[in-house]
Amino acid sequence: MFSFFKKERRESLLRWKDEASLGRRRVLLLSSRQFDRELNRERLRATRRSIPFCLLTVELLTKAGSTRRSTNKQNRQLVDLLLRNLRVTDEKGILATFRYGVLLVDTPEMGGRAVLDRLARLTSAAGLEVRLNLQVHDPNGFGEDQENNQDASGDRRADDRRRDDPADSEEAWVRLASTAAESPAPTEPTTLSHNRVQSSIDDITLAGSQQQSSQAGLWLKRGIDVIGAGIGLVLAGPAILGAMAAIKLTDGGPVFFRQTREGQNGRPFTILKLRTMIVDAEKFQAELRAESHRDGPAFKISRDPRVTKVGHFLRATCLDELPQLINVLTGEMSLVGPRPLPWHESRACERWHRRRLDVRPGLTCTWQVNKAKAVTFDDWMRMDLRYIDQLGLFQDLRLIAQTVVVPVTGRGGE
Repeated sequence: MFSFFKKERRESLLRWKDEASLGRRRVLLLSSRQFDRELNRERLRATRRSIPFCLLTVELLTKAGSTRRSTNKQNRQLVDLLLRNLRVTDEKGILATFRYGVLLVDTPEMGGRAVLDRLARLTSAAGLEVRLNLQVHDPNGFGEDQENNQDASGDRRADDRRRDDPADSEEAWVRLASTAAESPAPTEPTTLSHNRVQSSIDDITLAGSQQQSSQAGLWLKRGIDVIGAGIGLVLAGPAILGAMAAIKLTDGGPVFFRQTREGQNGRPFTILKLRTMIVDAEKFQAELRAESHRDGPAFKISRDPRVTKVGHFLRATCLDELPQLINVLTGEMSLVGPRPLPWHESRACERWHRRRLDVRPGLTCTWQVNKAKAVTFDDWMRMDLRYIDQLGLFQDLRLIAQTVVVPVTGRGGE
């Protein structure tokens, strides 16, 4: 533990020395934390206004055998080049040692490519060996192929692409733009990145200790998910088996209900629940749509005539949700996170709602324990976004404790 803090302190001192070598240029650049805040702010603004923006990262590649003095000189050259050849309105920040980020506000993909090509020429002319990478955030970039490849029940057709295809698993409104220029000849020092990355644009600015702490938090959350889901399945196993027997004896239909939901970064997955409605209940949803008491795309109806007698009990006690612990073990869901919506309902959400897909969906969240406070669908979405903005271990433990009270009081079917 102490060795980690010593390493973190040593890396921060080295980074401070590198930043100090920039001299007066340092005040014109944002820190990694400041840049991350500006990036998140621009993302929210762009989503609300439906305008794209670009994120450009520039990394100075140090040559083998070069002295620290010559490297610092090249670093100053690179910063001068960025400050002199980019717009004043474009935010520039230090992401890590010899690595910089440029936020190109109100800039579509073609504009970002033009900046990328220009910097490639300028750095090449200056004899600087750099790696350039461009990402594009486009709120209007939904892929129509995924929407059209849905059948009437909401399940994906068998001829779809594999779900583990990187292109299929990325959210369409955060896309990586490949560079417009061809890769330069080996004699030229500038290199252009064509690598695909994960769709989450937030983590790209985190560096050093920030990135380590972020990854540590994610691993801790995942560890709690696996342990909690495993213990939950063992303890709730007899209750689940009893509920399965009751469902089978009632009408002889299938025990489980499977439905395609939209998960983290827009990945589709099949949610698993105990069946509480009559067989083929989804076929009657269109007829009952007018009776839905929930505004927005979500379908919620009180006293749903499709729910069976056993189903009412399972919903009140939340036993129907317990098979989702399997989804938690497989990594498709988390114990705590925004509730996943059916595929078509999620695709019909407003753009600003879809930030809830930044994290894994969960068994429970703020809305699950405070449904009365969500008068409108927008209120529900704001609850989810507030949870994402305040992610933390203690918040998750508090929500899990509050959720345990729900089935005890019989409020699960609300």
